[in-house]
Amino acid sequence: MRLEMIPDYDVLFEGLFENSPEGVVIQGLDGVVHKANRAFCEMFGYALEEVIGHDLDRLVATDESLNLEAAERTQRAILGEELVFETVRQRKDRSRFHVMAFGVPIVVEGRLVAIYAMYRDITDRKKAEEALQRSEEQYRAIVQQQQEVIVRYAPDWKVTFANEAYCKYYQTTPDEIIGTSMTPHMPDESREEILGSLKKLDPGSPIQVSEELTILPSGEARWQQWIDTALFDGEGNLVEYQSVGRDISDRKRMEESLRVSSERLERVLDETVRVLAGTMRIRDVYTADHQEGVAQLAYAIGEEMGLSEDVLKGLWMAALIHDIGKLHIPGEILNKPTTLTALEYEIVKRHPEVGSETLKGISFPWPIAQIVSQHHERLDGSGYPRGLRGDQILPEVRVLSVADVMEAMCSHRPFRPAYPVETALDTIRAGAGTLFDERVVQACLKVFERGFKFKRAPR
Repeated sequence: MRLEMIPDYDVLFEGLFENSPEGVVIQGLDGVVHKANRAFCEMFGYALEEVIGHDLDRLVATDESLNLEAAERTQRAILGEELVFETVRQRKDRSRFHVMAFGVPIVVEGRLVAIYAMYRDITDRKKAEEALQRSEEQYRAIVQQQQEVIVRYAPDWKVTFANEAYCKYYQTTPDEIIGTSMTPHMPDESREEILGSLKKLDPGSPIQVSEELTILPSGEARWQQWIDTALFDGEGNLVEYQSVGRDISDRKRMEESLRVSSERLERVLDETVRVLAGTMRIRDVYTADHQEGVAQLAYAIGEEMGLSEDVLKGLWMAALIHDIGKLHIPGEILNKPTTLTALEYEIVKRHPEVGSETLKGISFPWPIAQIVSQHHERLDGSGYPRGLRGDQILPEVRVLSVADVMEAMCSHRPFRPAYPVETALDTIRAGAGTLFDERVVQACLKVFERGFKFKRAPR
């Protein structure tokens, strides 16, 4: 069939043909190219005159291995088959590249007269696919070697991948688990909570770390730490979840053992403090009551300031025995109904250091001995026994010193009656920023505004 039998192309078709980004040729039934556009020539590296009148398969599939495949495709198109396929073709310099090829028979008045052939360069796409394939293979090789259990699952919780460690841990195989739900390993009582937390992951916050009980096929409950990651596509749509877990059951058992030991130690220390406080009560009831009152107020001030439970516990214990050094002061001085002499006052001023020496051999988890030694220090350096100032004074001491002054002023003493609460509050107000920490003073004022009262009637 001669090309002359094909009707003239109109201007529109000619424009589309010439300006198409794809390489396009019109191939006669004898395989010869009768028309080619600019994109085809640029794609394959030929001048137009090198293409027209030449066998198409010899132009784009020079090597014999490629030429046989190209000729077979051409023959199928000549027989009227529409073709769409991916293959490799050659440029003029014989370099190879990936193309997507289309072959469409041109039929005029019921007769096949030519082939419309189109080529699209898909080299970049193929490189991306190959890189993705390599990346996927590397990923799978890496995760298969990990000791951590790794599982991936779709938004409907169906497992799409599980590494060898996961299968071994849960006593299963990839064939058994792929496509099944990953939820049976979750305890019934926490399943909805776990799934709910996964659903909350979003592109802005796609990762969470959690510690959860997991149920093995044997029924054994084990602790796992999970790092869950939600994977999203470029448009923010959820594609998949990946969870990486490691067994932390041994760590959990150790933590529980440490917790029990810590509680036991705390009970022992608490009992030690109470024994010391009780010893003081036997010697001097006033001082014992004073220590209890100071502990109550110091704890309330610390709570108002937002101190941690651990700091509050240490503060409470220190306050309960802060005057333990007075055990070494003669009773006639402690309970003297008149003003102390200068020598007697110097003896009394030694009680912080004596108390610290008494306590330093006890291994408290808080700086109890240091707190006791500093409880008469003042911010401006006017306190005793060392004249410490500012940041040299522990934060707990700053609380304790305010509580100490308040309780002492509000209590009856052998040489004077108790002061009214407002008088005591005025005293610490006046000393705020010089003698006492301003933040502690403000917290103390708020505590009394809320109705704080000492639980024991001051003597």
